[in-house]
Amino acid sequence: QTVIGEGLSMGMHESQSRFYENIIGKNKNFWLPIYPKLVQMFPEQLKDVDLDAFIKGFNKVEPGLIRTESDELSYVLHIIIRYEIEKMIFAGEVEVEDLPKVWNDKYEEYLGIRPNNDSEGILQDIHWSDGSFGYFPSYAIGNAIAAQLYYHIKENIPFDEYLAEGKLDKIRDYLDENIHRYGKKKTTEEILKSITGEGLDSKYYIKYINYKWKQDH
Repeated sequence: QTVIGEGLSMGMHESQSRFYENIIGKNKNFWLPIYPKLVQMFPEQLKDVDLDAFIKGFNKVEPGLIRTESDELSYVLHIIIRYEIEKMIFAGEVEVEDLPKVWNDKYEEYLGIRPNNDSEGILQDIHWSDGSFGYFPSYAIGNAIAAQLYYHIKENIPFDEYLAEGKLDKIRDYLDENIHRYGKKKTTEEILKSITGEGLDSKYYIKYINYKWKQDH
């Protein structure tokens, strides 16, 4: 594989995983053809759980300490905390030994909860220990890109119908044609403009979050 065959940016790279995990994986239509099979596989656990209850279960909003286990609504707050701490580190505004307290204080401020120890606090992610400073914002950018792609795709292909029919390959083909095949030949802005006609705009993520929780909760 050559350099041009890599992902064009970490924001776009994460947008694809966030798109599949959240926008597809937490969509009721995705589960319509799959849920009966899941019930067959786990009859004892799911025999009395209808699809709507199942969907609400993994779309539940509840502040938590662990980023990878957080809900869509609070997820970006986990990223903001890390981003603000990274800025403090590079600005020389905080000492290493003070970082756990800074982390805990920010969780209490933004999410109303406080870690009991560093394992569920500042040590929960491997990014900083392996030198990946500046990576965390790509998750938030990925969410924004995924939402922008979602609203565009819905206008161009029968997205919900494909999900309900189990035709994920149709959605994948659309992403392949418009994003994946270019590798690193284009920038994120160029890809977004070629697909949606505009550059990155967080208003689509705000729209997605507002619509989803006004409808489902």
